[in-house]
Amino acid sequence: MKKFKGISSILGAAFLALSLAACSDSTSSEPAEVEPAESTHHITEEEVLEFQQSWGEGIVHIGEVYSEGGDYEAAATEHIERFYGYDIGNVLFKPTLAKEERFRDTFEGALSYFIGGNEAYPEDNGFAIVPWRDVQWENEGVIIEGNKAVSMGVYYFTPADGGEPVEVEYNFAYTKNNNGDLKIVLHGSHYPYSPTQEITEEEVLEFQQSWGEGIVHIGEVYSEGGDYEAAATEHIDQFYGYDIGNVLFKPTLAKEERYRDTFEGALSYFIGGNEAYPEDKGFAITPWTDVQWENEGVIIEGNKAVSMGVYYFTPADGGEPVEVEYTFSYTRNTDGELKMILHSSHLPYSD
Repeated sequence: MKKFKGISSILGAAFLALSLAACSDSTSSEPAEVEPAESTHHITEEEVLEFQQSWGEGIVHIGEVYSEGGDYEAAATEHIERFYGYDIGNVLFKPTLAKEERFRDTFEGALSYFIGGNEAYPEDNGFAIVPWRDVQWENEGVIIEGNKAVSMGVYYFTPADGGEPVEVEYNFAYTKNNNGDLKIVLHGSHYPYSPTQEITEEEVLEFQQSWGEGIVHIGEVYSEGGDYEAAATEHIDQFYGYDIGNVLFKPTLAKEERYRDTFEGALSYFIGGNEAYPEDKGFAITPWTDVQWENEGVIIEGNKAVSMGVYYFTPADGGEPVEVEYTFSYTRNTDGELKMILHSSHLPYSD
């Protein structure tokens, strides 16, 4: 890890706005008293490293409290009060997974990001309650100038369920309050740059498996008298790219309206009941108990992929599996999620 010194001009510029803001709040015309040098609370590299370690432990702790059914809101509140400088002035906070409300310059915005549940930030699912079991830091460098410091690098969040660590790039800026406590005044987190987010064959196979399980689930909900329309809506939202652009969808049993280039057309095909598509009986509510895949091949080019083959749908009434030929095309949305943009299904040719 690198440490840099003697860069007062850089840090001076970084914190100039904070200094000006402090000056503008003063209503006194008398000159400010000059405090003794020791009151500047110089930051040390050791303090920064200890602070980072404690911050990571705090994130883990919030998730532990959540998993144990405890007061995780109180744990998150304590975490923000301890590590962030909302009590002393402005905080520039750009969390990793914030898209609609990208910047959280208030305590409430930060709390929502960590635990979710705030109607003002509906995108928040609660980053700290994933939960995580470990946070590891790799600092590219720490720059210190008196009672100001900045750091940049990568931290890794290991999920509590045993998944692979999630790599995130970060920039932090720190200062000390009047009590000498280190506080974050800037926190910027981002996923590492990926030019194409290349699709893997493993992802395609997992996507296909999940798609089949989704079809089965819709039928189960229907058979149990549940909200099968909601289940089908969730299925289309998860697997099809209607939210990002055009989808070329030719379902197996569509004849009068062969192509379903709208969400409504796809929903009608899966569950029926739409007067605009009277031919639809509801493919997914047949229902089916299993979907098996036989891929002829998968072709991948960066963040685009196509696959072709046969899938077999087993009826819930115990009949023989129905063989269907398919061609699928996939891409990623801006969140990196795999989406289907072409779905063509046909019964096998028979003379």
